[in-house]
Amino acid sequence: MVSVYEGIVLLAGLIGVYLKMNNEVSKLKNRVYTLEESRSEVTELLKQLQLDLQEIKILLARKQIDQ
Repeated sequence: MVSVYEGIVLLAGLIGVYLKMNNEVSKLKNRVYTLEESRSEVTELLKQLQLDLQEIKILLARKQIDQ
């Protein structure tokens, strides 16, 4: 069957793979969180830009009416 040495090596390998995968998953979660944060920042900036453009359109329309 499997000797004690082979069992220990196999167990150490499994623990190593588990830790490596857990570390990779943590990195990916962190990246997703960062991307979601920057996405919400971009969304807020676009909303503000849209409001500013609407205000400019209104000001231009008023200026044409006054002339």
